[in-house]
Amino acid sequence: MKHVYVASHGNFATGVVESLALLIGEEHGVKPVCAYQGEITTTEQLERVFEELVVQAKGEDVVIFTDLLGGSVNNSAARTVLLHDNVYVVAGVNLTLLLEFLLCEAQSVKEAINYATATARESIVFINAVLQSPTEIAGDHP
Repeated sequence: MKHVYVASHGNFATGVVESLALLIGEEHGVKPVCAYQGEITTTEQLERVFEELVVQAKGEDVVIFTDLLGGSVNNSAARTVLLHDNVYVVAGVNLTLLLEFLLCEAQSVKEAINYATATARESIVFINAVLQSPTEIAGDHP
């Protein structure tokens, strides 16, 4: 079993988790961690929350999707990775990434993360360019 969290600055994580419920139902199992508000107002508190999540997982895999690569939430989650072999952190969360990860039938968490991140990258498209030149593939450089 795996434990999946979305961690963000402010309420972004809650919004993403609520959107998942609209798309695939309430039983998706992803939980939000909203930093710098409510009970988590400092980086130290955030790191304690991540540590508590790992302890609660009792050795099972913990996957933390964070909002911003290099941001304080991501850095705090990364410190947790350094302490535990069963923790995985993925930066740059979006709905496509979460959906692909949750619905993937890969055998391992690492395989699911690799699949989901590759698929999510392909879903980031500048639509104006596609509409103006349908043969142009998003992401191509002149």
